[in-house]
Amino acid sequence: FATEMVAGVRSLSRPINHAMNSERSRLSGSAIELVNALLAGLGSSFEPLVSLFMPTLIGLCGRTNKVFTSRAKACILAVIENTQLPSILPYLADSLTQKSAFLRLVAAEGVLACLNCFNPPDIEKDTRARLIEDVIKLTARDASADVRRAGKMIFEAYKALLPDRVE
Repeated sequence: FATEMVAGVRSLSRPINHAMNSERSRLSGSAIELVNALLAGLGSSFEPLVSLFMPTLIGLCGRTNKVFTSRAKACILAVIENTQLPSILPYLADSLTQKSAFLRLVAAEGVLACLNCFNPPDIEKDTRARLIEDVIKLTARDASADVRRAGKMIFEAYKALLPDRVE
């Protein structure tokens, strides 16, 4: 069932992304709710769709309208909690260099949620641990106090999960 569902959603990903990016908040909200329902139903089978929907959701967090940004943030956190896929981390890490302070905050909170939700062996892999270390460095130097605060919480969670890697 999951493979047919993923194939069907993959073929509809372009219109769904266009709907999410729409300036009409009702249309955008419905599309985001659809993605929420999909990831709740698919769980870790959502992985092939992460690359299709995460960039759009992250882009929505860079907008100035709070309705769009709060919906996108909730969906990103739902993706992390429902799927627990480490492939989400690079999208969040890349977002920490963006101009929007809210987008950087969502990315930092997303990384923190990843550390709290994922299995420690998924994070212990060298590339992912390095990615999280880079996130900690970026958030420590951020202009926004909220992002720096989130970075401190990321560091505390990282220190608890991987005490061997902390110098």
